[in-house]
Amino acid sequence: MINNYKPDGGKTVKYNIYVNTAATLAKKAGELIRDKFGGEFTRGYKSCPSDLVTEVDRQAELLITGELSRIFPEHTIIGEEGSGQVKSSANDYTWYVDPLDGTTNFVYGIPFCSVSIGLARDGKMVVGVVYDPLHDECFSATAGGGTNLNGRPVEVDQSRRELSKALLVTGYPANKDFSHRLEGINYQQVAAGCSNLRALGSAALELAYISCGRLTGFWENTLMPWDVAAGALLVEEAGGKVTDINGEVLSLENHLSIVASNGYIHEELLKILF
Repeated sequence: MINNYKPDGGKTVKYNIYVNTAATLAKKAGELIRDKFGGEFTRGYKSCPSDLVTEVDRQAELLITGELSRIFPEHTIIGEEGSGQVKSSANDYTWYVDPLDGTTNFVYGIPFCSVSIGLARDGKMVVGVVYDPLHDECFSATAGGGTNLNGRPVEVDQSRRELSKALLVTGYPANKDFSHRLEGINYQQVAAGCSNLRALGSAALELAYISCGRLTGFWENTLMPWDVAAGALLVEEAGGKVTDINGEVLSLENHLSIVASNGYIHEELLKILF
């Protein structure tokens, strides 16, 4: 199926080449992750000891950004580990690459992590791919083209339209300097107001799970653009809703907040968070 998006007065732009390239590179990076999972690899940390990074993160990012730079030399690339060539772009295409979202899970041997690759054009997300290499699940979306899981269309949870029936998920800042951003959220109130609450450890994959109906709602503070760029598009193209924690349009900025849901519970979720 050809996925088309019309950003400029009816001029049709085809995004197949971008989504197919992103999926191919995500799967190649996934092979590195799968081969190293549960084995030996060097590790360290970035901003603090709990903000982990491994040689696998860096190898996977170099693979992805190197190929993106070769295939699309005029595009801007922003990678979590800094290997992307951030530069001005005449046509304003920007890739957001998280080569291993869920590094802590990976280090501890917990099989819940992902590769996330998103593409924005003129500030609007137009392609999103999230690949789970340990379960061989590839979520993909193009603006106006819907969301697929391993090539089959998926949609958000349609059955749970009240917060009391919703399965929610959240996460916590790896850098403890941002722990104060959790203080305004009444976790006891949230847990009591929904069916149940999880924290799974990969924002990109959690957003992908919302897009296919496995989870109903998600929120998190202090994320980075590459954590959510692809996943946010997956949710929206699957019929869900994505905002910041104040209910405003999500902006891809550093240390952002995000709320995503099936749409039906979104207002209830925003209200109960504070």
